[in-house]
Amino acid sequence: MFGLIAWFFSTVAAGGAATLLIPVITFLLGAQMVAPIISIAALFANPSRAVIFRKNIDWQVIRHLLPGSIIGAVMGSWSLTQTNTQIIQILLGLFLITYVLQDRFSKVKLAIKMKLIWFFPLGLSVSFLSGLIGATGPVHNPFMLNYGLEKEHLVGTKAINSLIMQLTKLISYGAFGALSLQIASFGVALGLGAVVGVFLARKQLSRVDSQQFRQYTLILMFISGIAMLYKAL
Repeated sequence: MFGLIAWFFSTVAAGGAATLLIPVITFLLGAQMVAPIISIAALFANPSRAVIFRKNIDWQVIRHLLPGSIIGAVMGSWSLTQTNTQIIQILLGLFLITYVLQDRFSKVKLAIKMKLIWFFPLGLSVSFLSGLIGATGPVHNPFMLNYGLEKEHLVGTKAINSLIMQLTKLISYGAFGALSLQIASFGVALGLGAVVGVFLARKQLSRVDSQQFRQYTLILMFISGIAMLYKAL
């Protein structure tokens, strides 16, 4: 049920399901299980998104984003067993909240236009942090929105990148000893709910105009930022 609800809303708002689940998984199972469980669940959800929105994928963005995502995923997965992630979660939570507040209340918008070549370092840094804490999906959103990806294009492009990134993370978690049969079973259960949530959200996304979509995205980013801070503090 948690997977269904989280991925339904995150499909409509282009990400954030995993971040919203961090406090739930931490409370029920413990912080050490968060990252690998979310990665397994995402492997179920992202193929569904990729198939549904396959005609909307921006392959130019993928070619620049994906190499950095793969490298960052390996580095972050290794660092999971070495690093205290509390400070990183605090910084990410503050970033998401600050971005939303700036977009909502500031009359001065960011003037710098996102360029294709910047997606490599973006993928590297976001995937590294994802390997550490398990979820950073909404962090991509401001950069992709700034580049010009909206609605189905944003969801489909992120789905392909996330699918390969999560697969890389899982292989790395296994290699570094961070996976177990218990973790895998929880991840599969969450992932099956996620698939249902994605398909239920498909029609809802088609009814949302660009302005509504952006508002939903910002709301989910703000909630995700609060969730990160709550989990860290």
